[in-house]
Amino acid sequence: MSAGHRVELRIPSRAEFVSTARLVVSSVACRLDFGIDAIDDLKLAVGEACTNAIKHSPADSEIIIAYELHPDHLIVEVVDHGRGFDPSARPSVDIDELPQSGLGLMVIEAVMDEVCFQSSPEQGTRVRMVKRRPTK
Repeated sequence: MSAGHRVELRIPSRAEFVSTARLVVSSVACRLDFGIDAIDDLKLAVGEACTNAIKHSPADSEIIIAYELHPDHLIVEVVDHGRGFDPSARPSVDIDELPQSGLGLMVIEAVMDEVCFQSSPEQGTRVRMVKRRPTK
């Protein structure tokens, strides 16, 4: 696989389309020979990112999921046009005092190798996630 092939998916900002984004990342990761555990991590992270995007976006908008294929890693970006947030203002969480919501970002950070959030009020959010393919 040569570097930089890109697959882009646009879905309506509706929960019933999250499974489509998860299915596409699974297919792309299989093409790159990711193992089952890594594929499960990718599906979980994409699902959480899409769910957050849908939760914070207008109902009539769309979510863009871009998959960038590289020989040794996969980059996934989830972009919405919602109200945004200040990533630096995220509170630290004590594992003994988990909040009712907001765990999606923690889950994404736990299962991906790199995560970057770009967001601003009324400009939307871009979540960039990197998963490296384990060397054999």
